[in-house]
Amino acid sequence: MTGAPVRLGVVIPTLDEEELLGRLLDRLGSGGEPEDLADEVLVVDGGSRDRTVELARAAGVQVIRSETGRGVQLARGAEAAQSSVLLFLHADSLPGPGALASLRRRFEDGCEAAGMRQRIEAGGWFFRLAERFADARVRFLHTVYGDSGLCVRRTLYEAVGGFREWPLFEDLDLSRRLRRAARVTYAREAVLGVSARRWQREGPLRRTLANACLTAAFFLGMSPDRLVRYYRPERRSS
Repeated sequence: MTGAPVRLGVVIPTLDEEELLGRLLDRLGSGGEPEDLADEVLVVDGGSRDRTVELARAAGVQVIRSETGRGVQLARGAEAAQSSVLLFLHADSLPGPGALASLRRRFEDGCEAAGMRQRIEAGGWFFRLAERFADARVRFLHTVYGDSGLCVRRTLYEAVGGFREWPLFEDLDLSRRLRRAARVTYAREAVLGVSARRWQREGPLRRTLANACLTAAFFLGMSPDRLVRYYRPERRSS
């Protein structure tokens, strides 16, 4: 039986994201039926030097200024949001038609946390394989990285302590705490488009191997503050 309607808020960390932010804000505010739109959108900017903040304000969404770093930006956005369900999205992602409506229904039916089905915006076998790994991680390991669109009930998010203000692996850290407290589900019908720009710029295999090495080092106990030196985030990326 479907429960009470939920209020869905979207938190987007940004840093020089004028290239793709506009399409995401359009999608969240006018890209579908009312139940397939966000009730609240918060852009948490970490010091952009391009038109990111200008675009967000022109779209009529709330803009929060923050220190640079995805963990701290996500935490600031969650603190400011007023919605009962929070969806955390990268600025270069794009929910497919019906995705937000599907998430609403899941949470109205009692879901506590979920990850979306990833679809990378590039052709080729490598990207199809990467999608399968990302989806399997959500479905079987109940772990949601940032590019799989973590959606969580606010009460659960607060109960586990929310995002730690880490520069790297803040998503993996939160996922581990969420899955110990509740079931993290795989929302297969909620498709999330993901930009392939970083893979394409650095080389798919090189970027994937680098990510695997960083993840292994994290599990072996190396601190995110140290690991982020090897990640080399770009100014244009959040």
